[in-house]
Amino acid sequence: MADDSITIKTILFEGHVAGSILCHGWFGDPEISFWLGKEYWGKGIATQALSAFLDLLEARPLYARAAKDNVGSMRVLEKCSFTIAGEDKGFSNARGEEGENSF
Repeated sequence: MADDSITIKTILFEGHVAGSILCHGWFGDPEISFWLGKEYWGKGIATQALSAFLDLLEARPLYARAAKDNVGSMRVLEKCSFTIAGEDKGFSNARGEEGENSF
């Protein structure tokens, strides 16, 4: 959060912290990352948050990564006009292990 090049926002739902969303350029290109607590899944919150967040950002193109088997996150990105451009492997903090990603 001390990095001025990062845009980060808290996702609120009915007055509660539901998750977070950010844009960073750690790997060169501007990349979106979001996290939502499990109890908030399936309610359209991530899609609404990402859509609003994209309106705040001027940088384009934007990139995102999601675990290949994370259907929910892949669907959120798709609803917000992201398309799959490739696949790679990377470490997932949430899972604590490396896995296949789509980006």
